[in-house]
Amino acid sequence: MSGPVALLLGNPNSGKTSLFNGLTGLSAKVGNYPGITVEHREGTCALGHDLRLRLLDLPGTYSLAPRSDDEAVAVRGVLGLLPDTPAPDLVLCVVDATALERNLFLVSQLRELPLPLVVCVTMTDIVEADGRSIDVALLEKRLGVPVVATPAVRGGLHALRERLRALLAETKPRRHALNPPALPGLDGSAIDDAGRALTAALAGPGRGWAGHERALGLLAASMCESGGLDKLGLPPELAARAQLADAARAVRASTEARYARVDQWAAGVLSAVVGEPRSVRLTRRIDAVALHPVLGSLILVGVFLLLFQALFTWSTPLVDGIDATMGWLGARVGAWVPASLPLVRSLLANGVIAGVGNVIVFVPQIAVLFLFLTILEDTGYLARAAFILDRLMASVGLHGRAFVPLLSGFACAVPAILATRTIESTKDRIVTILVTPLISCSARLPVYALMIATVFSTQPPLFGVLAPGAVVMVAMYGLSVTSALVGAAVLKRTVLKSPTPPLVLELPPYRMPKPGPVLRAVASRVRVFLTEAGTVILAITVVLWALFTFPRDDDIAQTAEAARRAAELTTAPGDERDDAIAAIDGRAARLQVEASIAGRLGRAIEPALEPLGFDWKLGVGIIASFAAREVLVSTLGLVYGLGDATDEDSTSLREAMRADRRADGAPVYTPLTGLSLLVFFVFAMQCMSTIAAVKRETGGWRWPLFQLVAMSVLAYGASLLVFQLGRLLGFT
Repeated sequence: MSGPVALLLGNPNSGKTSLFNGLTGLSAKVGNYPGITVEHREGTCALGHDLRLRLLDLPGTYSLAPRSDDEAVAVRGVLGLLPDTPAPDLVLCVVDATALERNLFLVSQLRELPLPLVVCVTMTDIVEADGRSIDVALLEKRLGVPVVATPAVRGGLHALRERLRALLAETKPRRHALNPPALPGLDGSAIDDAGRALTAALAGPGRGWAGHERALGLLAASMCESGGLDKLGLPPELAARAQLADAARAVRASTEARYARVDQWAAGVLSAVVGEPRSVRLTRRIDAVALHPVLGSLILVGVFLLLFQALFTWSTPLVDGIDATMGWLGARVGAWVPASLPLVRSLLANGVIAGVGNVIVFVPQIAVLFLFLTILEDTGYLARAAFILDRLMASVGLHGRAFVPLLSGFACAVPAILATRTIESTKDRIVTILVTPLISCSARLPVYALMIATVFSTQPPLFGVLAPGAVVMVAMYGLSVTSALVGAAVLKRTVLKSPTPPLVLELPPYRMPKPGPVLRAVASRVRVFLTEAGTVILAITVVLWALFTFPRDDDIAQTAEAARRAAELTTAPGDERDDAIAAIDGRAARLQVEASIAGRLGRAIEPALEPLGFDWKLGVGIIASFAAREVLVSTLGLVYGLGDATDEDSTSLREAMRADRRADGAPVYTPLTGLSLLVFFVFAMQCMSTIAAVKRETGGWRWPLFQLVAMSVLAYGASLLVFQLGRLLGFT
């Protein structure tokens, strides 16, 4: 994008995202800066007269002293340190009118820097609903920079666009900065020296930092105190210069002086109201129930049950519809492509179309999940849920917000991983991403159902009452939850070592979400998944197709074709002929799988799988299940010559598996083998879509590869332990 650049800055929950969505509409794009795993959004704001503003939505921050990676990205933007981003022509600072003093603290820091600043006051409609008014003209006079009221209604965005167009038309942008607070009794020369070091580090065309050493020195001292200076990628020697002997005193004194300045700015801007404001009264009454030790927990359980129901049940018709549509499309393509081009037909139907289906099949669940999360966040309830759950999640070192992705993982890991964006700490977010696939998702259920029905349904009840299959199913889900929590605790103490995040969050007032911004946010998340994670999923699907297709054995195809013609000549039309042809096709498919690269890989890895109780057929199934865990079932159907339309309820597949024997005559599938396989699938990644989502959310291949290797080793080790220990105990 070309044109003037503006940064959108503000406190969390200040209405910044709604303002960004309103200014950019559907033009926004979401991504990660190179080397930064914090999401940023960029869009174009049309100002009229062919003038377009490039708008960057920075993460929310309360001050210019960052304490997290998200806040550090916001400060990088202010200091002109973002990759591929020029110095901003404007900085738009969003101020929540319902929390004026707290939001103005960030403005006070920005006013000490030579930045062209515009203050956008949001939530003015809520202030007016409380029976109060805000004097924007008075606030503009006191701040000395343009101030625009941008309510969600009444043309606030139109007024802001008009003001921005006028400001950008000026030949000299306003860069007048207020003097930093006076610090009597402190060493000003040391502060100025730190400021000169920061000025040198920020040197660049158009930056204009020279002459503002005192303000930059105080900023460096504040960032050094918060531990955020090293997050900005600045030279190490700068930190040494900023570690003033009296840095703590300077930061404390300057903070107190800024708040005194904020009090002067805000005095009389908001008109008084008799009694408690309506929004405060409503929030207090709802919180009396929502945060109650007993009722609040019950409400939270109800909310998550509703979310769970939506993910599992309400989205199912859409998922099934997508599956049916892609199946119909694949069949139509197979009919359109001439039989003389079997590879092209197979590539289009089983590679490209199947790959597209593997991508868009997640859209309903992603849309439903983010619809719920956006509504919960916009209403203010998501912060309350984190507050209630914080004690439970803190036991494994995570923030309360990590509960939502982990719970969503029971439906599908892909939308659950995307839901980790609500977690502020980057390390906590990565920990949650890494352990979420350990939660047993719905894709594992067909594998569980098949193995339990095959090897456990014939076993006698435990204690004469409990069905072994039910006990095993509960045990698998219990194991998955326990492993996720233990895994999080281990990661927080080793690879991603960090202290348990303190519960510091804002409980915003309850608000009614607006349909337009909610739907735009959902559409943005879906679009990001389709364009970024979807490309990886499609590519891997085509690779898997190639593994099961090549090398082609023409003898198999010719023999099958001859057998079909013979069946058509010797058998009358009807069910008998259809069954005979289906059996011929099944045998051909089984022989092709054995001859393919995947079949050869299955036999090659069989020696490594034998200690787990698996044979080469399960090896082929494990390779295929990388496309999706449930593909194991249909692949076993192919391997046993039953066709790929078999599912976990297929009686013929269960009977074929029970009848399968090893070279010594022992059954392949025993309760011990079944338990070993179930444990393997509890821990194994086995899902390319999840890997693509992790790559998208972490901004590279480092963490998804770490996750794939770690979970594969864990799955192999756990399965090996179960099978070998079972054999030592005499189970066969």
